[in-house]
Amino acid sequence: MSTGTVSGHAAGPGPWARALGGRGFAALGALVLAGSGALHLYLYFNGYGPVPTIGTLFVLQFAAAICSAVLVVATKGPVVPAGAALFALATLGGYLLSLSVGLFGFKEVPTSYGAWAGGLELAAFGVLGAVALARLALRAPRGGRVLATAARATGALLGAGALALALSLELVGPVAGAGAVRSGPATGKPTVVVVDLRHYGPVLADSSRMSLYLLSDERPGHLTCTSGCLSIWPPLLVGKGQVPRAGPGVRGHLGVLARGGLRELTYNGYPLYTYAGDSSPGNANGEGIPSFGGTWYLVRAPATSRGATPVRGG
Repeated sequence: MSTGTVSGHAAGPGPWARALGGRGFAALGALVLAGSGALHLYLYFNGYGPVPTIGTLFVLQFAAAICSAVLVVATKGPVVPAGAALFALATLGGYLLSLSVGLFGFKEVPTSYGAWAGGLELAAFGVLGAVALARLALRAPRGGRVLATAARATGALLGAGALALALSLELVGPVAGAGAVRSGPATGKPTVVVVDLRHYGPVLADSSRMSLYLLSDERPGHLTCTSGCLSIWPPLLVGKGQVPRAGPGVRGHLGVLARGGLRELTYNGYPLYTYAGDSSPGNANGEGIPSFGGTWYLVRAPATSRGATPVRGG
């Protein structure tokens, strides 16, 4: 006697399908999606807010994620979790685009925060997709067959998303525990150069002409940009035994600060950082951002005093 069919028809969904389609599993997916939104809001207030278009999208992503999470918990049908799953997948797709080819003129720097956000979005898609499929199967006459077919498609999308996330992070750059750091050139080019930015005048930049920043009140022995901060504000590093070189117009003193086995460049005693929100030379999106115990400023190139006068305004 066959247990898989009844009168020639596919058996209906089992208890596991009812469990996947229940409130508990839906709440888990909603929580993961809300976590992704909360992380985007945190990044908005701690570095990405001033980035054109991207900052606005971070706020919209947070609002949409929270609203979707509430609706997933409050409803019983398959439509809302399916829409929420596709939203999570679209957000992940946007992140992968920004890592590879760029999005709205912004090219993402691989960071630990970005990896966490991508992982949450992928998990939200998987959980909410399973909820939607289970609820659809419970409503369909041949629910077991519908669920099995759709689950295979969802599994394929999950695998493709995980592979794309891993490859993008691996190929575009490393994601270290402290974030994606920038290193000065080993030979040839000066480690620090002067660039003339519109509205700001001559400021310091690294050898790739990416703007350099300092964090107000930070000094050797008093570092407030640590841990996750370094994902958004990668420190400018020099290699072991490398002597930092100043380009024409750099009048202050360049030094080296030991940071957990790494060597970070300093200017008149200030540790120097780049900004993950600057996607190309000439960007100054990090100017004036208050976060991580101070305010971030471009560094005025002509400064010769210990104060390393930051650029304020423009």
